[in-house]
Amino acid sequence: MTLFYFTLLVLATLFWGYLFYKRDYHPQPLKVILKSFGVGLFSMVPVFAYKTLYQQFLPQLSEFRIFRPLLDSPFLAGTLVFVANLILLSIVLFGLSAIISLILNFFSHATLINLKNALKQEPLGFTAVSLLLGLSVFIQQWILETWGSPLLASILGTILFLAIIEEYIKHLIVRITDDKQLKDIDDAITLSIIVGLAFAFIETIIYSLSAASISIIFYRMLVSLPIHVVASGIFGYYYGLAHFSLLRRGFGGQANYHINLWGMGRHGWLHRILTLKKSTVYSEEKIVEGILFATLFHAAMNLLFEFNLGVIAVPFIIAGLVLIARLYAVSQQEQRKIRYKVA
Repeated sequence: MTLFYFTLLVLATLFWGYLFYKRDYHPQPLKVILKSFGVGLFSMVPVFAYKTLYQQFLPQLSEFRIFRPLLDSPFLAGTLVFVANLILLSIVLFGLSAIISLILNFFSHATLINLKNALKQEPLGFTAVSLLLGLSVFIQQWILETWGSPLLASILGTILFLAIIEEYIKHLIVRITDDKQLKDIDDAITLSIIVGLAFAFIETIIYSLSAASISIIFYRMLVSLPIHVVASGIFGYYYGLAHFSLLRRGFGGQANYHINLWGMGRHGWLHRILTLKKSTVYSEEKIVEGILFATLFHAAMNLLFEFNLGVIAVPFIIAGLVLIARLYAVSQQEQRKIRYKVA
């Protein structure tokens, strides 16, 4: 039975990977796909390493303690420590992901260039990740103080917190491993999905072993894989916009008219909140949007299944898969505009 369930998991992973690989306008060579999947298999390492770090050495980085400086210190000092902890957390996650990518790519020249560019250009999303991690802590604390429910606060805070970390790490693996390989926005979506599938693949195996129930593979195969496909695809699309905006700053707003969900349009509420009138940084705006939407979807699905509301989650997963297919079409339109404008 173990071999049977494992074979099903492999086949399901291949199915989702092939399905979206074929949607890529100019698909990457198979060796690039296999390399991305191989490195993605180790993307769980930073998650577990982070947990070990804050439990054993850096308890102030725990989602339950980041908030404490704001409560125990004068406002200004507490705020500075709070922000410093969030930024430190982002740097720790980045450093762990960078070490994994460098080792698994044998310190290749392309990976070193990707790492240098990541440190130099700042689509790392330190600001975005710190903002969202802080938001998750505030939500958790607000629920605890308003509803007086430690269990609910812990569930919501942890799920949102971990969803942000997982999406961020998957993005970093693509950023450091494959950044020089990207030819168009489609590639960013596809490679993000491949890394997401690798993450879900190894996560499913780890959970089945820890639960001592191999049958859990079948359940997670039907649920976890498509959730990661959708979340990673959303982030991949926005990272593609951010990446290629460096070629011609300011391109791409039209894509958000086609997929105008949750105020994503150039005149939507989120754009007005995230955009500084006198110093707009388009690529950073896209990174913030990407990690926000990917995390919200991921966390919402996790919450629904946590409260045994999987029947409600299924239509959203299907809608998410349709959205990813639509993002491929939109990205191809945007890429043609880029080539025309750059030429």
